[in-house]
Amino acid sequence: MPLTPDAVEYLRLLETEEVAHQGWTIDQRRDAGRAEALSVEDRIGLDDVHDVDADGVPCRVYRPRVGAPVALYVHGGGWVFHDLETHDEFCRYLAHRTGWALLAVDYRLAPENPYPAPLDDVATAARWLRAEARSLRLSDEVVAGIGDSSGANLLAGLTVRDASLLDALVLIYPPVDASAPYADEDNAALEAKEMDAYWRHYAPGALADEPEVSPLRADVSGFPPTFLVTAEHDVLRDQGEAFAASLAAAGVDVTASRTLGMIHGYWRHPDLLPPAAATVVSVGAFLEEQRAGVR
Repeated sequence: MPLTPDAVEYLRLLETEEVAHQGWTIDQRRDAGRAEALSVEDRIGLDDVHDVDADGVPCRVYRPRVGAPVALYVHGGGWVFHDLETHDEFCRYLAHRTGWALLAVDYRLAPENPYPAPLDDVATAARWLRAEARSLRLSDEVVAGIGDSSGANLLAGLTVRDASLLDALVLIYPPVDASAPYADEDNAALEAKEMDAYWRHYAPGALADEPEVSPLRADVSGFPPTFLVTAEHDVLRDQGEAFAASLAAAGVDVTASRTLGMIHGYWRHPDLLPPAAATVVSVGAFLEEQRAGVR
């Protein structure tokens, strides 16, 4: 189906922003994104939100209630952009709507810190969460992972490295193979040439061939139950769906969902793009199904 009217309007906003930021450095773009995020005053209140040191990795806990189940949240941004502040508003929304606590990871960014540094940080945070969930007054019966875009890639890479760390995965429009062809869906949300640059920043040269970097090439038979979401008008659509097929062929319990009329990045904007709210509800239902399965 065509882009929804809301998506068309959002792309116009992105195009205007791109023109305004033309010629900016990575640091300037990071600073602008952080400043915009910090300017938001009306934020959802939760039972507890505080920063923690997860064995040297900065993280933030979002607890909607004492005893809530918990997921490791790994943000997107092409391994280059975003941090705890840029995703704070959405993490509060996600915890509130699903009832799941989050440990959001402020992993090191490329190109200053290419692979394996970002993945190492996510692995450290996952191990810390396994050990400390109860001290945070959270349930550890199911520890899930939720990631969007490059964050989803990091979660998939983490699971290739050590499939025992997470009990369920939510992968939102993941990039999973640095050499895979892109869907013919270039738009202001994500262009193929932009994605190529992100891959080069994160895993230059032969590093892109590592199974932890390009998990579509890995043995995925040990993956936990996975919910994978793609967007119809996203250059990463086809490789995300190929990864879902790879999981299914390996015997993994996988559910794949394509969000029609939507673009890359949509899920973080439920205020502008209504399908984002529906995706969050679906994610919550998937997570609760995993909890029910261990009772």
